[in-house]
Amino acid sequence: MTRRDTLQTVHEPFGDAFYFGPERLHSRYEEDAEERVKSGFSESTYRTIFDNIVRDGSEVRRSPSTFTI
Repeated sequence: MTRRDTLQTVHEPFGDAFYFGPERLHSRYEEDAEERVKSGFSESTYRTIFDNIVRDGSEVRRSPSTFTI
């Protein structure tokens, strides 16, 4: 994206909760609690991810527009 002043890209944000969190929907790490904890995302839920997206999005600063109409 070329509008970094107004857009923030979030790459695959739900993967953490999908594979590692308590609400995980994939069985990949189902039997490997140690790996889930080591990932650092074992407590990631879909709510915490949404909250992080909203928080990070509110930190994007708009610069004055350089376009004139």
